[in-house]
Amino acid sequence: MNINIYPKLKSYQHLLDSFPPVLASQFLPEWYKKNKINNSVITATQKEYIDLADKTEKFNNKHAKNCPAIQEYLLDGIVIRSWSDIFLSVNKDGSVSWKVSWGDAANFFGDNPFELISSHISSQVKDMGLNEVQNYGVLKLNAPFYIETSPGYGLEFVDPFYHHRRNIKLLPGIVETDKWHEVNFPFEFLYDTKRNTEITYTIKAGDPLIMARPRLLDNIDVDLKVNKYSEEFINKQLYNLSLLSSLSNTWTRYKKFIKGVI
Repeated sequence: MNINIYPKLKSYQHLLDSFPPVLASQFLPEWYKKNKINNSVITATQKEYIDLADKTEKFNNKHAKNCPAIQEYLLDGIVIRSWSDIFLSVNKDGSVSWKVSWGDAANFFGDNPFELISSHISSQVKDMGLNEVQNYGVLKLNAPFYIETSPGYGLEFVDPFYHHRRNIKLLPGIVETDKWHEVNFPFEFLYDTKRNTEITYTIKAGDPLIMARPRLLDNIDVDLKVNKYSEEFINKQLYNLSLLSSLSNTWTRYKKFIKGVI
């Protein structure tokens, strides 16, 4: 499927040129890049293999990077990077102020810049238990670009959790970007704004801001069943565990075996 991104105005082009969204596989967290997937058991000597019983760190204390679920999460979709330095301040009285530094330049182009940060008022997020700004609601980042996807596909927007941005939390959602191309990103603060504590967050231009994952928009009929204990199913999973163990607990080899390619 195709994902096309267009600046809202010609003068916004430099934002996409400077801080373009990229495939998630090309914008990995530093902790992920500097740790290795542990497949060293495949090349172990006989003595090293026997020493596995000692639970040596080399073979058994695998980094989280080895987890297939984390790998799939990090490598899927695209990373939308912040198009400007963003400063967010919450005052002791619960009020909030903000600045998107790129807004200073917009006036030089003679544009009538759109609202860079807007809000969903308190009544719109009533009873949701969010860390909203008192008497204001939650803030919303308005993107300076449009997104178009192939017919039948939309985008799911989520917080870039494993990139460890610990200041704001994006409210997740799915947009039918094959039909509607404007995207905005409401968010809450990661702490209770009613704590009477002054705090300022900074999101730097180029930082990972949002993860976007393609979603097939066709309705899928889900037949959900909660079953009784099934010895047949348990035996099926025991076979899976046995096979994975035979392949030295290497998930990629297991998947290839299941597909019949090894």
